Amino acid sequence: MTESLEFESHIDFVEDIIDEEYVVVEEDTFIGMAIDQFRSFEPEDDETTIYYVYVIDADGYLTGVLSLRELLNAPEDELVSSYMTDDVVSVGADMDVEEAAKLIQRLEFRALPVVDAEGLFLGVLRSEDMMAIMEEEATEDILKHAGFTFADVELSRSAAILESSYLKILRIRMPWLVVALAGGLLAGGVIGQFEAELEAVVALAFFVPVIMDMGGNVGTQASTIFVRGLAVGHIDDRNAMRHFAREGVIGLVIGVLIGTLGAAAAYLWQGVIEGEEFALELAVVVFVGLVAVCVVASVVGYVIPWIAHKVGLDPAAASDPLITTVKDVTALIIYFSLAAILLSELV
Repeated sequence: MTESLEFESHIDFVEDIIDEEYVVVEEDTFIGMAIDQFRSFEPEDDETTIYYVYVIDADGYLTGVLSLRELLNAPEDELVSSYMTDDVVSVGADMDVEEAAKLIQRLEFRALPVVDAEGLFLGVLRSEDMMAIMEEEATEDILKHAGFTFADVELSRSAAILESSYLKILRIRMPWLVVALAGGLLAGGVIGQFEAELEAVVALAFFVPVIMDMGGNVGTQASTIFVRGLAVGHIDDRNAMRHFAREGVIGLVIGVLIGTLGAAAAYLWQGVIEGEEFALELAVVVFVGLVAVCVVASVVGYVIPWIAHKVGLDPAAASDPLITTVKDVTALIIYFSLAAILLSELV
């Protein structure tokens, strides 16, 4: 089983990761015989743990399951069929692996039996194997988060990044970088619209990098958390709005804390050290600007990947350039508009 989890090829369906190390008995087997069969079982992998004994009929169809505790506590002269649970939760061999992972996570079972379309018992799906696969999928999405959209990342991520032709690398990375460039030009246009404010209060320019960088950091954090949550099944249609609202609150709290620190630094720098009369107004502008950009960056860091996911785009690859454009433009408009109002006597 270990070899199948080296991710040398993409794993799509449960049949690709079936574990063939299990204990199975027929339903007319006595409990004592089933215990003996369990004791004689020797897994090839020393780390393999058996949690259940699966029960089949004479034709190999899955009919029931017993936990080890149920097996060991049952009278040895009784039949397995008298003590098995016949309402068995199983997964189909053709089930999508991510759907199976969500199921096994929701049910909190250590293992689930796998059957074919007819109900024949094929093997076992183990929770530890599913965790390894879903972590690999999440890692892939995080790699894509930087803008890489390789069709087969699992085959060899390092080789794909380092050894591809120049043309292929450019084709992979350029589209989203062009989006980022357009966002930067748009942000520059916003700054140009507030040239008078910058000329009147040069100190405003000192805090533009702080506003933009903080928005970028918060947005990247939010989108990374969201993409990972989406990849492992923690975020879906049922709870997306709750996560959006929660992230907005988190962004507000972060913004207040960071804004307070930024405003204090602005006041000390311009008021105490430089002795500028407008230091208090500038501190307020910096505070509100940081609060606003943190809230916006947090929310769009969730909303943009979600929209990309819903329209069929790769949320990991598309998120950062779009988030950067939205939060930069929004933050600059809020920052300079507020400055124009509070510092109007200087402009």
